[in-house]
Amino acid sequence: MLDLASGYHQNALICLPQDQHTCYVYWDFTPARIRTLVDFLQRVRPEMQLALRLCSHDNHQPDREVILEQGGVGPGSCYFHDLDARAAYHLELGARSPAGEFVVFSRTGIIRLQPVKLAEPEGDSLTTPGLRLNWTIPLENQPPSSNFNWS
Repeated sequence: MLDLASGYHQNALICLPQDQHTCYVYWDFTPARIRTLVDFLQRVRPEMQLALRLCSHDNHQPDREVILEQGGVGPGSCYFHDLDARAAYHLELGARSPAGEFVVFSRTGIIRLQPVKLAEPEGDSLTTPGLRLNWTIPLENQPPSSNFNWS
């Protein structure tokens, strides 16, 4: 039987909106990256734990966190539910201390759960200003009265 890879070791932190209130997060780091992070924490602050944190930009929702297993951080995923569809978010990889301090190692770009609606231009955006359209098809043997000539 074919063994599927447990991960691709690509140093990826991916955040995918699933619907207007749910976000799916996937991570996969190389063993070297994990080793570097864990060794750093063990030397500097052994009490800290690796964590992922979803932060709201408008600060009306509390941050949400997932603590990653120390030393054995392999590929993984999680869902963040009950999010505000109008809010903008970003995801942070960092370390959490027992006292509540969070040190950021990496941050994603802005994540929106619903598409940003572009402002509609004023007036009819499909026509050129001053252009008069006549959408009727002329009867046979009569000259067209519009910008289009049906031949």
